[in-house]
Amino acid sequence: MIRVAKVRAVARFEFRNVVQRWSWVLSTFGLPLFFVTLSGTMVSIQGSFLSERISGTAVFGIVDHAGLLPRSAGLFHSEADLSPASRQTLDTLGLRDGLYLDLDSLLLRRYDSEHEAARAVARGEIGAAYVLPRDYLERGHVRALIRHGGPVLSVRASTVEPVLRQLLVQRLLSGRVPPEIIDRVREPMTIDRIAVTQDAAIHASKNRMVEQLVRAALPFLLGVLLLTALLSSSAYLVQTIVNDKENKVVEVLLSCADPDELLTGKLLGLGAAGLLQFAVWSAMVVSGALMAASVLSHFSISVPWEALGYAPIFFVLGYLFIGSLMLATGSLGTSAPEAQKMTIGWAMLSVLPLMLIVVLLEEPNGAWGQLLSLIPFSAPLTMIVRLSVDPAGVAGWEIALSMSILLASTWLAIRLGARLFRVGLLLGGSRPSLREILRQARLMR
Repeated sequence: MIRVAKVRAVARFEFRNVVQRWSWVLSTFGLPLFFVTLSGTMVSIQGSFLSERISGTAVFGIVDHAGLLPRSAGLFHSEADLSPASRQTLDTLGLRDGLYLDLDSLLLRRYDSEHEAARAVARGEIGAAYVLPRDYLERGHVRALIRHGGPVLSVRASTVEPVLRQLLVQRLLSGRVPPEIIDRVREPMTIDRIAVTQDAAIHASKNRMVEQLVRAALPFLLGVLLLTALLSSSAYLVQTIVNDKENKVVEVLLSCADPDELLTGKLLGLGAAGLLQFAVWSAMVVSGALMAASVLSHFSISVPWEALGYAPIFFVLGYLFIGSLMLATGSLGTSAPEAQKMTIGWAMLSVLPLMLIVVLLEEPNGAWGQLLSLIPFSAPLTMIVRLSVDPAGVAGWEIALSMSILLASTWLAIRLGARLFRVGLLLGGSRPSLREILRQARLMR
């Protein structure tokens, strides 16, 4: 029988031993501060850059050989008829004479020949030039002239083509169909997605697509957090075990406590240190999530509170289960790198649902979803996915059964892992073979 006092003593010692290290303090508090400062600065710089680009006026060229934009239509105007901001942009680019079509923050400069437009692109006077060939009505092809060696991504360039497409639709239909038909062709439909619950209640959402994106992104984010926690904490688990083996401290520990008590104490102590470190790291994510939730609430977007409420419980249960297996198998390694390689497989199994995320998002309460909810390796993330996508389809007994399986699996992993733990700690030198491990484990019943 496991003695609580022994477990508490081991857990307290391991926890204090870890949290008093300068490396732990620096990585726990210094790293998040550095990351927030660095990422905040970078986001601010890029946001200011993009804001300046979007608010500015962009100039592109148009060559109309198809006759869709004739001079007689009165679409193009001289520089003197443009707004002061547009004239300032033209002065900066060195563009003086010419005819321009003003489309909000976009100017289309008319060129009579493709060669003239190509020269303006090459000199950097305009972002690009679009050529409507004579057979445009038959083929629908438009040539875009871009500068060789230009930017790979351009915010301004990504906005011109949708505007040009709308302009061409309007010119093709103008004078041939009523104006309301032109509007419908330019924007044929706007979908209002209405969700119907099991009791036939109507849940209207103007931002259904954003809501679905939030529900799909939450499990992925939690999966990344769980994997990060396991990988970061496994370093402390493995390093402690290897140090105990090298310093021969384990013989003294086993003379005072049983393998079950030692394994449980180390798991709780080192796990608490790892969870505390990760709690500090995830505080930034939680703060951002709460701010995002408050913003989303103003847009009538449903936040998956069920998934957020159960996430900490499943997170801790999954962490304890995987951590006990990592601690047991890590003790079989003869060095820290070898032990780390032996434990990484358990962490990868914890994110197994992410490899089947398409199936779970399509049928969260289907056969695969229910099966993965009963497997302790995949249960935490699978339940989060199901509670995020379709919480009404998850019965209360399924949640309780999944938690019970995780608790029972953790207890079983500690009991079975204690034998591997003792074998790995007592057998020095080269790593024991599987046959030797099984033989020693049978002898220690």
